[in-house]
Amino acid sequence: MGSWDLMMRSFRVLRSHKQLVVFPILSATAAIAVSVPFILALFAVGQPRHWDAATIGVTFLWYCCANFVMVFFNCALAASTQTLFNGGEPTLGDGMRQAAGRAPSILMWAMVSSTVGMVLRWLDERAGLVGRIVIGILGIGWNMATYLIVPVLVIEDRGIMESIRRSGELLRKTWGEQIRGALAFFWFGLLLAVPGIVLGAIAMNGFWPLIGVAVLYFVALAAACSAARQIFTVALYRYATTGLPPEGYTGEGLQGAVRVR
Repeated sequence: MGSWDLMMRSFRVLRSHKQLVVFPILSATAAIAVSVPFILALFAVGQPRHWDAATIGVTFLWYCCANFVMVFFNCALAASTQTLFNGGEPTLGDGMRQAAGRAPSILMWAMVSSTVGMVLRWLDERAGLVGRIVIGILGIGWNMATYLIVPVLVIEDRGIMESIRRSGELLRKTWGEQIRGALAFFWFGLLLAVPGIVLGAIAMNGFWPLIGVAVLYFVALAAACSAARQIFTVALYRYATTGLPPEGYTGEGLQGAVRVR
């Protein structure tokens, strides 16, 4: 049983608890809402093409706010998934309350991730080809080391630096499955995007009402894939920390994915 099967099990969990798909929709909506004033602010300073103090300040605040709302709703989804795996019935309100209880840590993580993202972007714009390759590798390493940061933030009572270290520790057990899982979700999402692309192509050839259908299809696809990916992440975290397969998964599949010590 490989990454593809574990991914499909995540989608089956989502199919049985469809309310979980609301969290990615709320996340995207909130991120767009908080981004609008910052985009307007950047246009107000004349669309600067260099990193001056005003651009850095507005961009950093934008990153922090957008990251906060996205991580907040991801944490709410992770908390709901953990409730489900513990045998309970997750609700939107319970997930939001648990995420709200970790709001200070979520805010700190938003600030840390925004800082790292801006520094890497700043370096990338000034580096040559070799430098960009190195920076790209550093970015991939950072993303892998913090792959399980969301379940760690919301499930474990740790400070932000301890949470980052904890996620890095779990990397040693899950790095292989992180890569395979990311590839599985990418190819599955690409496959499911084909109907939407076909609808869009038909719409562009005169069947304009299908544009709305295509947009709704891609919104639903993005929300479902995002929710299933977070469920997969919590399942991986749960097995890496307890050695027990969560509901909807089997030990055989996860034993091949995680090195349990």
